[in-house]
Amino acid sequence: MSSVYTATLVAQLESQAEWTYAQAVAFAEENSLKPRSVIAKIKSLGLDYEPKPTSVTQTGEPVTRKGEIVAAIEASLGVGVGSLVKATKADLEKLAQALENMGSEA
Repeated sequence: MSSVYTATLVAQLESQAEWTYAQAVAFAEENSLKPRSVIAKIKSLGLDYEPKPTSVTQTGEPVTRKGEIVAAIEASLGVGVGSLVKATKADLEKLAQALENMGSEA
């Protein structure tokens, strides 16, 4: 099976250590490729890739990463609990809210 990514195209991709979504789309257009294909190739080459930013969730709420919620919980507790990232986002939000309520009652 032949690849559409010639040694020249791969070298062009590797010449840039970090890629953004906009850069990947521009590269795809310049080389008559699909953006998803270019993004997949960037990732398979192990290059840094920053996906297209999303400002709101499907429900219209601001995007909050689980790591950010865990960091707030750690700050409230004063201890590191990094493994909490494995919990569901809904549970982390409940825990953060409970800690916030406990702090306001004191």
